[in-house]
Amino acid sequence: MSEYFTLEVDPTEAPDVMELVVNQTLTAEEEEVYNSPEEGELGSPIAQLLFSGIDGIRALTITEDTLIVTRDPEVAWEAIIDEIRDALRDFFL
Repeated sequence: MSEYFTLEVDPTEAPDVMELVVNQTLTAEEEEVYNSPEEGELGSPIAQLLFSGIDGIRALTITEDTLIVTRDPEVAWEAIIDEIRDALRDFFL
């Protein structure tokens, strides 16, 4: 496990979808796809953490080091990204 945590934000062409790349392993699976908060709350520990603790996430795809987040357009990206960063930092460190 790394002693530090980084999160890089990569906007996509879709205004309600953002790609977040981290320096930690998020899943051992090739890909986890959660199309709703209800699916995420039954998913992996990281999916459960993000869906249960952060308002505004509508869907989530998790790969080895990347989160593809779809948001509720009424919630600002800044708030969602800050909360994801804090939650993952606490999870990994």
